[in-house]
Amino acid sequence: MHGFDTIVVGSGVIGSATAYYLARHGRRALILDQQDKIPNPIGSSADHAYLFRLTHGRDSFATDLSVRTLPLWRQLEHETGEELLQQTGMLELATGSGCYEEASLKALTELKIPVHRWEPAEVCERYRVLRRAAFKFGVFHPDGGLVWAQRAIGLFTRLAMKRGSRAAHGVKIVRILRDKTGVQGLKDSSGKVWKAQDYVFAAGPWTRELLAGYGLPLRVTRQHTLYFRPPRNQGRYRPDHFPVFAAAGRGFYGFPVHIHGFMKVGREREGPPCKRVEAVDMREPVFQKNCRAFLKDFVPDLAGFHEVEDRVCHTTRTPDGDFILDHLPDAANAHLAVGFSGKSPMLAPLIGRTLAGLVLKEKSEINLHRFQFDRFKMRRSR
Repeated sequence: MHGFDTIVVGSGVIGSATAYYLARHGRRALILDQQDKIPNPIGSSADHAYLFRLTHGRDSFATDLSVRTLPLWRQLEHETGEELLQQTGMLELATGSGCYEEASLKALTELKIPVHRWEPAEVCERYRVLRRAAFKFGVFHPDGGLVWAQRAIGLFTRLAMKRGSRAAHGVKIVRILRDKTGVQGLKDSSGKVWKAQDYVFAAGPWTRELLAGYGLPLRVTRQHTLYFRPPRNQGRYRPDHFPVFAAAGRGFYGFPVHIHGFMKVGREREGPPCKRVEAVDMREPVFQKNCRAFLKDFVPDLAGFHEVEDRVCHTTRTPDGDFILDHLPDAANAHLAVGFSGKSPMLAPLIGRTLAGLVLKEKSEINLHRFQFDRFKMRRSR
């Protein structure tokens, strides 16, 4: 394959979104991925759906990023006629001090985003399946919900290919060829060298290995989720009757019925670390036990679930919790997007458009200082 303007390494939601926005600017992108199965079933964005929330505690900048992403999802839906963002509403249930929920409420209020603070009686009047004694109050914002990540990856890829981009799967990059002017090519495990004018690295949990010479301070965690069918009263948990919900103090979130009659519950907190990204036994009895205990406290009607499917995604994190979105320090023609801590599906259109803009040397619509590469002290080797 020759004649491509940009090579994008990684075919997940960030890589495919970047290829799409580059293609909209007339740039032919070549997407490379080491996996034959796309999306990669153990990657960062391979699950059916992920959280879309505007609530980020006191971090009003992160809230602003979510707000900026919302119309981009709607624009894509209008362009394609496909639902990508399902706004069930997002219900944050406060336990403990409730500081996170109060801070989220304040941030949304100051940004004039629709949001409500409900006492337990008000919450349970709307959602009778919730246990009133489990929480102190609820914060609800109707713009929240879930992003259909697998659907989005397929859509971004198809739209990019319609504009001349291509994808090559089963290509494992083992070496980055550089000189004083920047990246000159990518060598794969078969010895083939792939060349373009510009390069984008959006390889998620494989970035640590791919860019090993840069000493990136990345850690990869396994994030378990559990799919289950409501044992009874399934109609109560459909998206038009039940929201996406979370209890930050307990470290869990849940989805309404959204795929083949299944609901989903997952861990909000950082999961166990892993040194090597690989397929693992999806079953985690302790996690399933903890999920059941969480549901017993908050939604007792669901605690008796029995039809279960486990999933594992690998999430990449930085020491300060912010992602990296910048060019490589010794290569102005190579850009990096990594460390999204599970937020990449939510922010994909904004990040993809921003990355495309960096490649095209356009001024970014968002302040990228917070996401610069050089905020970490790293030892780099050639």
